[in-house]
Amino acid sequence: MNGALATLGPLLGRVLLSAVFFYSGWNKFAAVGRTASSIAGRGIPQATATAYASAAFELAASILVALGLRARLCSAAVILYLALVTYLFHWHPALHGDHAQMVQLLKNAGLAGGFLLLATYGPGPVSIDRR
Repeated sequence: MNGALATLGPLLGRVLLSAVFFYSGWNKFAAVGRTASSIAGRGIPQATATAYASAAFELAASILVALGLRARLCSAAVILYLALVTYLFHWHPALHGDHAQMVQLLKNAGLAGGFLLLATYGPGPVSIDRR
């Protein structure tokens, strides 16, 4: 494998995976009322607290993964988070023909695949953990 790709590829991959979660977490904080309303619409209790918690998780996970700090553990947590969110918010509408929700479901599946690779092979040489 090309030396530059082996060195910088994992870093770029982590940053790109993280960008989705950073943007999403930031938007959840910026519109916490709308986020809480969506959560409450699924019958989840403590919707406002859950909205803040999910925003904080997404921001923290994005920063940790981008830096390569505890990236394997963080990636495993993100996979579980994605599985839960995908089931609660996208699974049933997607199965009932909602194209937009199917796209969200498949996007989350792709992200989970990326995070599974990160959890399996580690963050690469340009990271805080370097494992």
